[in-house]
Amino acid sequence: MKNFDEFLGQFKFDPEKNLMIGVERECHLVNSDGRIAPIAQKVLSHLGFDSIGSNDGHFGYELSACQIEWRAGPCRLIGLTDNLNRDENILKQAEEKLGFTRSFNEVAPKDMPLDVYPDSTGRYQEITKNMPEEVLLAACQVIATHIHIGMPDHRTALQTYNSTIEHFDELCQIGDHSKGKRLGIYRIMAPNYLPPSYENWRDFYNKAVQEDFTENPRNCWTLIRISVHGTIEFRMFGATEDLNEILYWARLCRKICQ
Repeated sequence: MKNFDEFLGQFKFDPEKNLMIGVERECHLVNSDGRIAPIAQKVLSHLGFDSIGSNDGHFGYELSACQIEWRAGPCRLIGLTDNLNRDENILKQAEEKLGFTRSFNEVAPKDMPLDVYPDSTGRYQEITKNMPEEVLLAACQVIATHIHIGMPDHRTALQTYNSTIEHFDELCQIGDHSKGKRLGIYRIMAPNYLPPSYENWRDFYNKAVQEDFTENPRNCWTLIRISVHGTIEFRMFGATEDLNEILYWARLCRKICQ
């Protein structure tokens, strides 16, 4: 378990990236037979993925071997459209080359494959080692869009986080495409999904000790969180192929943080 100072040191804030936007997008991968398939390793290999990353870290894997994610930014709002379009063009070329398609249905069928991505770090294997099948299915079924807003320092991040959680219910409704089904399934995987307020960073650290994420703050599964990337991360939005919808979410999250 990391001590308080070590825990704080994992959060990499950068004043030059204050209020910059990052977007993480997820999809399920569909084979030529129209079924969701565990082909993430094949797709990522085509995209040049290795243990460090691919295409400057734009593309990556998820717990499910049937999913991939790709990342835009960090960038200013004015540059977000170009960032999103860049990766869309790369992925469309990969689809044509490999003969797969992407599904943005934010809740996959219950009979989808439950293959776990062969993560070389062993993180996913450790997470799923004793995971009940119901929880593994929940983790594989749902896909989302995550919006990151850059923060300059620890103090500002905590103050901003405590303000953003006041908008939690509103944001959940805005990002919903499944009449609450996706978030309901997410709660099976992450019962501690509600973002609590923190009096200070010591209070946040105590929560990390209690829920065992001092070693890896990414294992904090709340739907708004302070991320190690030095951002406020909004995790309640559903998957979408509509870039205008993503731009709307990004503008809204930035405005809330500002």
